[in-house]
Amino acid sequence: MIGIHDMGGMHHLGPVETDDNAMFHADWEGRVFGLQMIGAAVGDWPADEYRYIIERMPPADYLNAAYFVQWLQALEQLFISRGVIGADELRERQTAVANGAALPDVGPPDPLVVDQLITTMRDLAYHGGLPEHPELPRRYHIGDRVVAVSRAVPNHTRAPQYIWGRPGTVVSHSGVFSLPEAVAHRLPDRPEPVYGVRFEATDLWGEGAEPGTSVVLDLWESYMAPLASSTSRAPS
Repeated sequence: MIGIHDMGGMHHLGPVETDDNAMFHADWEGRVFGLQMIGAAVGDWPADEYRYIIERMPPADYLNAAYFVQWLQALEQLFISRGVIGADELRERQTAVANGAALPDVGPPDPLVVDQLITTMRDLAYHGGLPEHPELPRRYHIGDRVVAVSRAVPNHTRAPQYIWGRPGTVVSHSGVFSLPEAVAHRLPDRPEPVYGVRFEATDLWGEGAEPGTSVVLDLWESYMAPLASSTSRAPS
């Protein structure tokens, strides 16, 4: 979908600060990260469904919410929708914490559950959190020139708007993975080859782009077309 989260290439938002290498800036951020990893491992929610919840945040809320606040709000919705915790129980616990009250002790976790969780999370880490499918015939090869297609996307997609209609070059094969649009909405699985595609900065942002720079994105096969066969171009 096109929303405030799809900010690539927007002007006048200031530079991206890269000097701070810290992943977490408060203890609660690490806990939120842990909750997401646990949910991805055993909570029956794929990453694309989780991302789509964040993408639907009202624009003002999205811009005002810190990164891990966005994560936390999405996790709350997922925990409630999956029956892990009730909405009323969650609000009661939030009120108790805000008032300094102690939460009930739930006891130590089941060691077997912990072992299963560690194994599952390790597998997710090795595979980037995405289940890979057996190989499929590839339409494109390294060095092919392609163009990112422009299309109506009312829901979730991993093809950012700033590349639509822009030419790129296939630089790698990334494997075969489920189409995010199908995953996010729990539709029948649609595995497709995924490619690393390099876009020159000047093709994306014109002569004002930083010279000699480029961006490489992983794109599903249906996100692009052969360059010679496409005449469409996204508005500048």
